[in-house]
Amino acid sequence: MGFCLAVVLAAISVLPRDFDYIVKYAPPQDAPLPAEYVTNNCLLAAAARKSAIEEYPDEIYLEYVLPYSVIREGRDDWRGEFRERFAPLVEGMDDMYSAAVKLDRTIWDMIDVHYDTRRDQARQSPRHSMRIHMASCTGISIILIDACRAVGIPARFVGCRWTTIPGNHSWVEVWSRGGWHVLASGEKEREDDIWFLDYACQADASRADRRIYASRWSTSPEGTLFWCTWDFPSRVSDVPADDVTTDYLPGGRASRKQQPAH
Repeated sequence: MGFCLAVVLAAISVLPRDFDYIVKYAPPQDAPLPAEYVTNNCLLAAAARKSAIEEYPDEIYLEYVLPYSVIREGRDDWRGEFRERFAPLVEGMDDMYSAAVKLDRTIWDMIDVHYDTRRDQARQSPRHSMRIHMASCTGISIILIDACRAVGIPARFVGCRWTTIPGNHSWVEVWSRGGWHVLASGEKEREDDIWFLDYACQADASRADRRIYASRWSTSPEGTLFWCTWDFPSRVSDVPADDVTTDYLPGGRASRKQQPAH
């Protein structure tokens, strides 16, 4: 998909800042990062922001649109393909939340990926999931986040280990109208009646392994790391995160089963 000259020039103007941000907070296992890969990622991300449905602050862009990975999944060159395939789906949408919902309702049949416990691993890269046509809730969330970011919608990975029932779950939050909103990735549920919110509201903020975390790219101010189920036996990953437990407890902004106001 081509870009107009103004979009290209805008992307180039922020390239040094964005390039430095990616390299500064890139996971050590990715070093050394190929300069061409980082440059292409940064140019496409900046162009996506320029044509995004809503405006948002630089700090939201740097953390939740610019990064090339979500939670240390395998590195893919997904951004250009995803933008070309998915940008037409959200043209003319009024807000980024509605656009993200449309992506979630549409892309799974397009790329032939669906939830399946027989997947190879939890945190599969998008191309891995597309190759085997299946993914866990973690893999599904990674794809949806990348799809959102490819069209300029800030998105982040959220998850926890349940407190009252066995198991864990991963989902997506998207930034729209100045705040974060829950998206039930890959489940085709009504967005005002998401099943896992009934379990999320029982999270235990007093226990690190029962809190709800949202991933980020840079180091969090508190030094918080995502407590996960895929890095057995340590469980504590090297993925920077924010503790968002209180958002999901009764009365929190994510506990309300409703779409953002338009």
